[in-house]
Amino acid sequence: MTETPNRLFALPDELLEAIVSYLPPTATLCFGTTSRRANKITYEPLVWRRHCTSTWRYWEKSHVLEERLELPPTRTKWRHLFNERRRIDREAQELFDQMLTTQQWRFERMEKIASWGYDVKDLLLQLRDATPDDAEDALCRRYYANAILGQVHRATALEKWTRLQKRQMVRLEEILGAYDLFVLSGEKGDLDDMDREFDRLAAAIRARDDEFDDLPIRRKAVQIAKFLRSENLVGNPSEDDYHALRNNFISMALFDEVHTSLPLQSVAIYCAVARRLGVNAKPSNYPQHVHAVIEAPADQTLDGRPKIPTQGDEPELMHMDPWRTSEEVPNEHLTLRLLQMGAPAQQHHHHLGATSTLEIAMRTSRNIMHSVQESRERQRGISRRVTHPDIEAAWYSMLWSMLVLGDSNSATTLHRRRQCLPYLVDHFQAHFPEDIGLIEKFIPPMFESEREHNILMHLITTARTADRNRKAPSERNERTESVRLKIGTHFKHRRYGYEGVIVGWDIKCGAEQRWMEQMRVDDLPRGREQPFYNSVYASPPKRSTRAYYYVVGSSDANASSPSADDKSVRYVAEENIEVDESEPSPVLMQLAGRYFKRWDKEGRTFVSNIKDEYPDD
Repeated sequence: MTETPNRLFALPDELLEAIVSYLPPTATLCFGTTSRRANKITYEPLVWRRHCTSTWRYWEKSHVLEERLELPPTRTKWRHLFNERRRIDREAQELFDQMLTTQQWRFERMEKIASWGYDVKDLLLQLRDATPDDAEDALCRRYYANAILGQVHRATALEKWTRLQKRQMVRLEEILGAYDLFVLSGEKGDLDDMDREFDRLAAAIRARDDEFDDLPIRRKAVQIAKFLRSENLVGNPSEDDYHALRNNFISMALFDEVHTSLPLQSVAIYCAVARRLGVNAKPSNYPQHVHAVIEAPADQTLDGRPKIPTQGDEPELMHMDPWRTSEEVPNEHLTLRLLQMGAPAQQHHHHLGATSTLEIAMRTSRNIMHSVQESRERQRGISRRVTHPDIEAAWYSMLWSMLVLGDSNSATTLHRRRQCLPYLVDHFQAHFPEDIGLIEKFIPPMFESEREHNILMHLITTARTADRNRKAPSERNERTESVRLKIGTHFKHRRYGYEGVIVGWDIKCGAEQRWMEQMRVDDLPRGREQPFYNSVYASPPKRSTRAYYYVVGSSDANASSPSADDKSVRYVAEENIEVDESEPSPVLMQLAGRYFKRWDKEGRTFVSNIKDEYPDD
């Protein structure tokens, strides 16, 4: 490398470094090859620190990025860190491309990508959001990027809950924010996003009053509630919308245009901001409602008067209800309400005190259960399915929390886990089969020495084996001439009108005899000898009673209008299928990515991505 006369190099190093700071990483490396001086400048830690922070937004906690940014640049090998992140992106991209080409090893490859955690989140968001509509595999690329993002988020949530279950240090907003990670799917509202928002809110409260830090705790507590209510970040003006599913998630209260929440989430937001402002606030143990319990420091009263702490001295408490008001709730009002509810006097101290983070988490699980059930009832008979937050993902979060949280040595916890386990396994198989690694890591240890352990290990082994084996091909030949419809056919149900897409077929009904009798298959005009199709549905029917499930989903062969709003795979008789060449709905387009590359506008069909299983379709 020789020095090249150039007017650019007449500039001092400081200006050259400033110029280099505007170059992208590849151009930086190219500039470094032009001369020894340029090479030296492009090796400066500040250059690569900027590339690291501008190229990637998300980082695994193990990188301790925030701490490194506080240190002098020379204390971190920023170029080495940049190269490491680039390597992860490159290897993850290669695995992702391989995963899309075959169903064999698909879940194992997804699991490997997800194991990089937040170090692959930027890449996955780019694959999901920046893949052009005309890409050859646009649908499956977006679908699986989003699916792996979900794995990353759920793994983070389960780690937080596991820390709580082991009685390790974890903040209330992290435990409640873990529920958000199940329904997030990459939208704004990650735990880090929430942390930054709580920091911003605390700073905004301080900015309104230069003397805020000198105020007594009582006045601080009221000021915080007034600010949050003035910003509409707590509360819910609509009583009819009280149990809306979105009200269970902190991120939606913080970032959605409609800032509504349940009292529990409002208090959690209040406590998170209060703690950042030096106010010790925790959720209450009050029945049928949640208040914030504010505790005075040991050496002073709530009004700021000095106090000499004595042994056995009870801390002075006050209560706030930010969901309803910005004023302090008098203790006598709370006590009177307890008496009206019939609570024994000896329990009043318990109800007026702060509760544990574990109890708040379990209370959240019960609230989500109620909200999901209510949401499903509300959606019966409507023509458009509400997709945010996703009902199935919210239900999944509730099931996981019911399994993970609790005292492992408690008979009550074991009983609850046994009740929840079948529902979680069914939900995993129907909606989140890529989570086999999470099932394997977290659930079997809960049932060590119990009968469920062997069942779980068999399920895991079977799922792993199925993932590693090639799919048995269903080829077109003389025997299959009766199968008129192909994989990827978009259709409307003749009887109920909802749309679907074919993802599998049988020459004749392949269900068990008992199921066919239950579904009255032989009452169909063409009976059981006609072709039957596995199909993904996206839109709910006009009316709904009950659904019948078989193997991977349910069927509607001849049943009373089954619900089709749960995104499951269903088994449908050919005579009930009416081919539809119109553009599929956005919901079906999103779901179709699990099986198809793209929608072919000219052919009016989905292009198969399961050729290894159906090679001739």
